[in-house]
Amino acid sequence: MRTRRLALLCSTAVLALGGSLAVAPSASATAAEPYCNYISDTARPTVRPNDEGNAVRQVQCLINVYSKYPTYLDVDGDYGPATAQGIYYVQTCNGTDGGADGIVGPSTWNRLYNPKPACAL
Repeated sequence: MRTRRLALLCSTAVLALGGSLAVAPSASATAAEPYCNYISDTARPTVRPNDEGNAVRQVQCLINVYSKYPTYLDVDGDYGPATAQGIYYVQTCNGTDGGADGIVGPSTWNRLYNPKPACAL
């Protein structure tokens, strides 16, 4: 699983930088998210089970790139059971407001971009 994450991270970095040498991200994402850019870093809509679209892709990508969630999520924009498990992991590990409810609101978005060190890669 780590190999797939590393491959995703490296290929995205190479594409984003036009083949230039890239530096891996720190445990916390920066304000200008270079790896998961399906939506703006400041556009953080509420995401719920059965949602579809770019906001779900952003959530899936952030889980893959920044969290210690052990299962690679397909970044397909479909909030199904696999995405729910990833979100529950992020919420439980980071102690988000509202607990592990599967809804990606302000607290969960914050921890997707800025996970606690124990929950981050």
